[in-house]
Amino acid sequence: MSSSSELYNRLFRTIRPWVQVSNIKQLANWLWITVGILQADSIALSKIATYLPGSTSAESRVTMIRRWLMNFKVDVWSFYRPILEQALQGWLSVHAIVILDGVTVFNDRWQIFRLSLAHGRRAIPLVWIVLPTEGLTQVEKLETMLRRAAKFLNPRVRQVTFLADRGFRDHDWAALCLKLGWNYVIRLANSTRIGLGDGQWVRLDQLAVSTNDCCAFRRVLVARSVKWSAQVTVTHTRPDAKGKSEIVAVMSNRAAGRNRLREYAYRMEIEESFRDDKSGGL
Repeated sequence: MSSSSELYNRLFRTIRPWVQVSNIKQLANWLWITVGILQADSIALSKIATYLPGSTSAESRVTMIRRWLMNFKVDVWSFYRPILEQALQGWLSVHAIVILDGVTVFNDRWQIFRLSLAHGRRAIPLVWIVLPTEGLTQVEKLETMLRRAAKFLNPRVRQVTFLADRGFRDHDWAALCLKLGWNYVIRLANSTRIGLGDGQWVRLDQLAVSTNDCCAFRRVLVARSVKWSAQVTVTHTRPDAKGKSEIVAVMSNRAAGRNRLREYAYRMEIEESFRDDKSGGL
């Protein structure tokens, strides 16, 4: 038995009881493509095809892979959800941190938005969507995806905290998090003005905050037009090799302070995963 066949059989025995599909051929093709990726250490279809069974030509096997990838009858969630269910068994006491971010592909024509679960210095994909690149994305375009994630995740963990960078700084993202029953820690643009209790509005990048120090602002306004209230924490990064540091400001529904900055630091894990995707060819 070839190593590819042995790996396929092991995957099939493990995953078949979990994934219920009407057409078993869909599952078989999916697992063979997975075997091809693992064996070829590549996502190039021509390389994956060399590990697929059959006496047909390599071109025919590439065509089979393309057909499976383009088959709209394949419900991705029905394949992926059972795998996640198995992976998250025993997580009821866990404080889960989820990270939303996007990456552009195909010469910036498309953006992949991914909500991932922080774990082991990487970010495990939960749900994702591909949209045309159009600058800042409105919450309405991702709301269905985020609601699906909340419906799946909330019963399986103790609590959820949502992290996002300045591309998702609009208060609508924070408002949706609260509707989903999630905490949030979202980075603000440096030019953001916050409304203090005395009625004064100040720009974050004009605050006198030293490196390694942080300022905690409780119940300040971060959106003048809708009077959105949040807890804001502001700090400066350590100087880089050129002696430059950057202001970092995050808003949250939880108490401002260093703990919010520590939570936000987990956001870098999705950057590491995107790097894996790109350097690995995905």
